[in-house]
Amino acid sequence: MMKMQGINRQEEAELPIFKSHEEARDYFEEKYGEKFVFEESSEIGDGICFFYRLITDEEAYIKGASDLNTNGYVGMEFMNSYQPIQIMEDGSTHIVH
Repeated sequence: MMKMQGINRQEEAELPIFKSHEEARDYFEEKYGEKFVFEESSEIGDGICFFYRLITDEEAYIKGASDLNTNGYVGMEFMNSYQPIQIMEDGSTHIVH
């Protein structure tokens, strides 16, 4: 399986301005397909934040998820196998670098 680069700061700066969570989600799903996965949503302050993962190392991600289910903990390989992306209801995005 191939590793891919995450989204760098330059690419983040060039993202379109999204008008809603759905618009942003659709953009990332179209661009990254199955590598863009929903994690959870949570109410934060005055809105809902949707947490996603952009999987950059599928092999390490699958192994880490399996370890988590089996042992209840994950290693650094798992933590480094994806890039967190947060999308607010209004479409604003935050990409963790």
